[in-house]
Amino acid sequence: MAALFVAISVLLSLLVTGATAGGYGQSPSSSPSAAPATPPPTPTPAPYSPQPATPKPAAHGGHDEKKLVVVRVEGLVLCQSCAARGSQSLDGAAPLPGAQVLVTCRDRKNHVMAYRRGVADHNGYFHAEFGVERADDFWAKDPRGACFARLLSSPDARCNGVTNVHGGMEGAPLRDEGKQWTDARGFRNVVYAAGPLAFRPGKCAPTYHY
Repeated sequence: MAALFVAISVLLSLLVTGATAGGYGQSPSSSPSAAPATPPPTPTPAPYSPQPATPKPAAHGGHDEKKLVVVRVEGLVLCQSCAARGSQSLDGAAPLPGAQVLVTCRDRKNHVMAYRRGVADHNGYFHAEFGVERADDFWAKDPRGACFARLLSSPDARCNGVTNVHGGMEGAPLRDEGKQWTDARGFRNVVYAAGPLAFRPGKCAPTYHY
């Protein structure tokens, strides 16, 4: 019995000695050899250097917008009175609603560049609008001189004879009456005037002289 007690005492002594040697029972924070953890250095951001602005491409294929123009043509189409038939007079003429006018513009090579059809309203007024173009692309770089208006058709069978009043048959030149503005897109709009142009009656009552 005494021998068993001695053996147990020796075993317990050995276990306590081994635990102490291995560091069991000690808190890591209480160990004198443990150094406090050092956080990693915070990276310093690179200094900001603004990037140069990317230049915007020029509008309309690099064209200078100051040279871009929207051409508009307006005028009147009338029915010549029987009293003035055969002359250049428009005395007594009346509006011709629905009459059509063709406005043609020529390019720098004097070829047809574009054309628009204008239809007269109940007052005989017509308006034709062209798209945005370079002024330099017109004949002689002048839209006014490069464009002209011709009578095209009349919806009234009683007044459908084409006259050359103000050039309605050969091509009416345009007038610059100072109508222009810059629209919301920044394009210059110019309105030119043509005519008035006239169809003539096909038949007129005979005039009797007593």
